[in-house]
Amino acid sequence: MPNEDTVRDKAFDFIKALGAEPVPDAIEQLIGPFALALTIICERGYDETGALWRSKGWKGLVHDILNKAGRIKYNSWRNNKFDSDSAVDLINFSGFYWRLRNEGSKWGELGEPG
Repeated sequence: MPNEDTVRDKAFDFIKALGAEPVPDAIEQLIGPFALALTIICERGYDETGALWRSKGWKGLVHDILNKAGRIKYNSWRNNKFDSDSAVDLINFSGFYWRLRNEGSKWGELGEPG
């Protein structure tokens, strides 16, 4: 992993390239949870077309988002235990949901529950 100053500088440059002012909170989000979320996608070798997450359908992704939020509620709200994994997964599921934009299959390959 590159040193922290290099990563911070690259995050600053990236945010600037987006046309936004790179404030400290944005830089910390990018080099922290967002970088972890993207690293997971790269390391797990998902299908390049997004076939795996698209196969869930957009309501399936909402279900995954609610599931991860429920885990955070159980672990952190009720038991005061930090749940890094669910927080990072929540970022990825939310990103997939955002990219589908409620288009296409609602429930994906599994079909509507019930």
